[in-house]
Amino acid sequence: MRFCRRELAVGVALAAGAVLSSRSAAATPNFPPTIAAELALPAPPDCSLCHAGGVTRRGTVTTPFGSTMRSRGLNAYDERSLKTALMAITAEKKDSDEDGVADVEELKAGENPNVAAGDDFPPPEYGCAVGSRHGGEERLALGFGILLAAMTRRRSKSRVRGA
Repeated sequence: MRFCRRELAVGVALAAGAVLSSRSAAATPNFPPTIAAELALPAPPDCSLCHAGGVTRRGTVTTPFGSTMRSRGLNAYDERSLKTALMAITAEKKDSDEDGVADVEELKAGENPNVAAGDDFPPPEYGCAVGSRHGGEERLALGFGILLAAMTRRRSKSRVRGA
């Protein structure tokens, strides 16, 4: 199979676009720094504050704290909804893990608001990286699929013309 320069350039552009645009499939990258700023935390919380199991794709908010925030109107990529939800749980003194300590107080103390004190679970780690490495594979595969379809279509048209 022979590639011309234009086909190669299109393929490279599609692959680069797929990799660079993979951020939208990941967790909302502005949320950890916003939480830290709103609650005066020493550093942004880890993504595991809301996403359990290391998966940070859209629709994977499964922790008690994350569920509480969503029930207070939190929407992906909507910083205003994040601030509103934080204000609501602060005013309510919401305790998602029902250990007697409010979520916001646990976060300020460097504790995990998802697990009752004394449970065998690590506290949230601070310094969550902006974005996530998850989600790019699907877009890369889609980009290559589109490229392959375009090349196949072009090749079949040239065969029809030459026949």
